[in-house]
Amino acid sequence: MEPDRTPATPADLPHARPLRQSLDMVRRAVRSHGLWHPGDRVLVACSGGPDSMGLLALLVALQPSLGHTLAVAHVDHGLRPESGAVAAQVRLLAESLALPVAVVRVVLTPGAQVEARARDERYRALARVRGDLGCACAATAHHTDDLAETLLLRMARGAGPDALAGIRRMREDGVVRPALDLDRSQLAAWARWAGWLATADLDPMNRDARHARTRVRSDALPALERALPGAVRGLARTADALAQHDGALDGWIRLALGTRIVEDPAHRSMVVDLAGVALDRPCALALVRHLASRLGTAAPSLRALDNVWRWHQRGRRTPCYVHGLLVTTAGTGWRIVARDVADPAPAD
Repeated sequence: MEPDRTPATPADLPHARPLRQSLDMVRRAVRSHGLWHPGDRVLVACSGGPDSMGLLALLVALQPSLGHTLAVAHVDHGLRPESGAVAAQVRLLAESLALPVAVVRVVLTPGAQVEARARDERYRALARVRGDLGCACAATAHHTDDLAETLLLRMARGAGPDALAGIRRMREDGVVRPALDLDRSQLAAWARWAGWLATADLDPMNRDARHARTRVRSDALPALERALPGAVRGLARTADALAQHDGALDGWIRLALGTRIVEDPAHRSMVVDLAGVALDRPCALALVRHLASRLGTAAPSLRALDNVWRWHQRGRRTPCYVHGLLVTTAGTGWRIVARDVADPAPAD
């Protein structure tokens, strides 16, 4: 997978206005949100698809102005026969750019929630590689279309405000999304300019109409955009505004509870002391969402949050199982543990 050319120096940068605009947008996002700083090494999560290859081309081009260095990580889930070949292609591309590269193979069993389990394993693998390679953060290629798709899906399922916030620019585990202001076509344009689009891996799962996200991408969003031009970016702005609101709420929870929250990373758990805390339903729901986010689990559904609230009101005598979480009594408060979504447990 030899690229036709590599955007490695300012002299190589494109003069086409759309490419320059997307370059400027990502540069502003990195600086204004403090995603990383000059001298940092940034780990680029590269699936081999056009989105991540476009992001890699962009971040190579931004090295002179932002002052970062790069490394590449690829997580092979082993779910497709061609996954080994894609991993090899990503390794060759990184080596052609003289970038440190790590290819991680994770073992997943087919079955329920395989996509959610793959996502969890992918983020755990990125965290390990980030530490091994001394990277300040790990950048993923999420973009405006992803934001809009996620918001629409979660609105249709009746999600809470933190879930509607969707894809955050910065996660607590060091994952950042520098391209959230770009759309899919803008990232693909960078992969095309670098000469990598023709060799990008097009995952058939992304075109499989059995998946709800595929149907939203191919049917719902185009129809909405035709009816209301600019709707996709409007949805993305809404998700971003909700993320900022939820981030402020998280900040207030940290300030209010401070040392009452004790983390145990080895067991992926937290204990929160609620002695003397007047906990009503909205506060309890916000607290569970906050703790779930800090544990790196998916945002709980409104139904799951209500289950925790009812469990709390009933006196917390037995464990409370919700999707991805186990909540139990701990002294005058709660202990909340992240669980594999495939673990057997009572229904939400």
